[in-house]
Amino acid sequence: MPVESSFQRFRLLACAAWAAIFMTAASAQQEPEFYNDQPYAYGEWNIGRRMDQSEFRYCVDQRDPGWKQDGEIADAIAGALLLQPKRYVTPSEFAVEDLTKIYGILLENCDVYMGFKLIPSGYPPWVAVTRAYYEVGYAFVTGKPGINALADLPAGRPIAATGGTSAHVRLVSYNISLRPEQRWPVFPYGSDQLVLESLAAGTADVGLLWATSFRDMQQQNPAYAGLRIISSSPLPPTNLGVGGLLLKQNTFLRAAVDDAIKALTADGTIAAILNKYKTPQTGKP
Repeated sequence: MPVESSFQRFRLLACAAWAAIFMTAASAQQEPEFYNDQPYAYGEWNIGRRMDQSEFRYCVDQRDPGWKQDGEIADAIAGALLLQPKRYVTPSEFAVEDLTKIYGILLENCDVYMGFKLIPSGYPPWVAVTRAYYEVGYAFVTGKPGINALADLPAGRPIAATGGTSAHVRLVSYNISLRPEQRWPVFPYGSDQLVLESLAAGTADVGLLWATSFRDMQQQNPAYAGLRIISSSPLPPTNLGVGGLLLKQNTFLRAAVDDAIKALTADGTIAAILNKYKTPQTGKP
């Protein structure tokens, strides 16, 4: 069956089934830590049941470097489901790490929180994740000539890495497997921004950070214009899918969104959005 006709059939089925669902919500970001037990949001019993089910409510966080493309992808998902998109931008005072506030935002303001790294076994039982709508990797970055791969970095030269990420853990594990005279000093930093500042200041020769963050900050700051991405060899690339987060009880919503993502991937809609923003993809999820 042609992609267009199967996609139209999917839209009709989604439209017919949507009236049967009551949708709630969920959130967080950037390799978060979660409670295993469902958190409690102050006043959650007063939030009440949604009356308008013609909207696809989604959250984005402007601190996330991929929030613009995630928002456009959410708009496309809404269109595929024959719903009106309704965007909620998370207030900057809400820290990602404060799960009580995040849980409350999801209950009250959005059905799907966009832009989550789909970390294997990284989420607790009270949340569910969508399928990935694109895949991005962590990038090794340098401004030093002659360094085209991590393997080219001489032993003893410093590496700045965003601490606690999957890529940082992989790098540290590999580094300690080497003989002491072959190792690099790896310094963890609290953010991607600090990693780039370290490279610009010359306190590190190579940086390790989320590739989308590097794209955005390099475009915004001429101090990073001379930096470039190099190969992770001898390490394999550390790539993660990006998707949306929901509360676990929203099983119908999750299935509908997954089907929409699949259809929008097949017809090239998501690829066009990613190309528009020059997202550093690693391939189809």
